[in-house]
Amino acid sequence: MKIAMFADSFHPTVDGAVVAMETVSSGLERRGHEVVMVAPDPGRQMDYRRKVHYLPAREFKSYPGYRVVLSPSDMLEFIRSEKIDIIHCHGLASMAILSLTASRALKIPHVLTFHTMANEAIKYYSPVPIPREIMERLVWIYLRNLLKRPEVVIAPSAPIKEELLGNGVAMKSCEVVPTGVDCTRYHPDKYDKSFLGTFGLDGKTVLLHVGRLSLEKRLDIGLKAIAELAPRLPDLRLLVVGRGPAAEHYKGLARDLGISDRVVFAGFLPDDELPKAYASVDALLLASTFETQGLVVLEALASGTPVVGMRYRAIPEFVTEGKNGCLFDEESCAEAILRCLARAETMKINAVSTAREYSVDACTAQLEKAYEKAGKILSELLRA
Repeated sequence: MKIAMFADSFHPTVDGAVVAMETVSSGLERRGHEVVMVAPDPGRQMDYRRKVHYLPAREFKSYPGYRVVLSPSDMLEFIRSEKIDIIHCHGLASMAILSLTASRALKIPHVLTFHTMANEAIKYYSPVPIPREIMERLVWIYLRNLLKRPEVVIAPSAPIKEELLGNGVAMKSCEVVPTGVDCTRYHPDKYDKSFLGTFGLDGKTVLLHVGRLSLEKRLDIGLKAIAELAPRLPDLRLLVVGRGPAAEHYKGLARDLGISDRVVFAGFLPDDELPKAYASVDALLLASTFETQGLVVLEALASGTPVVGMRYRAIPEFVTEGKNGCLFDEESCAEAILRCLARAETMKINAVSTAREYSVDACTAQLEKAYEKAGKILSELLRA
């Protein structure tokens, strides 16, 4: 099977959707499929191991690092010449519309993975000054209109499927297929006793935050918890891995809270360093209310690292209180950190066990079934 992956965000930008798409593509290739990419032109030459067809695009100024496609260019000719069997879109904006256009023009089954709660992101990045309530209502109108069109919509977790249905989204089919985790890449054996020393954290109790530094990720909740715990846990530190448009905002907040010496902003880590980070810290901290899955949760669990996560949306789907991590509400982050650190060692085995249930191979097998279902649905529609 040959799959064309469409992406609103793509390298050099790296976010959850990009990581998920890379993981999915690698899983499909290991099972004998071929993957090509269709993405916005980043404006400069890039080395990439798969064939990529770039479409003319310009920067989306409200969210640095993202680009909006201006023209489909020779998209249809590319898809036709590649003899694509499945179109799989990983975005909700211009590339979703273009991928549906290609699907209908060439009669190719269309699958869309719902990675982003666009109704919430819009309040941070809307290019026009429209009241939040009106903007969110407009986004849901758009999503209802968009998501009724793919043959299969993939929700990365059951709570996201329920949220879509609860907001009146009528889909031809919605399948829950998490993005799998590579349990060989992320593993307790990746522990490196020298890793923390690189950041001056040797001998400290370290929480890890991994993700794009954007406002919707709510790192502010974690920073305030670190400040609250400072008098009680003088050796507690937070290692923040990632880049993004809100990096300076969060650095300023750490200064305002008086914890600049307790928070290390490491920026982007190379691929070979990230598994070491997960396996070498005491716990992962994730305060985002934005997650449709939170792949970082599974990466941490696969590394034997318990998770302190927000009790919201997808996170409780993978984190069970006291078993492989601890959950919190916005005002109880500090208490959850204390609970998790007190039991971290006893939760390591359960963490790894949970991650294995969501291995790349297991999740790719589910995705193949979703592709088959999309083909059957389109065939029935074409016969009608």
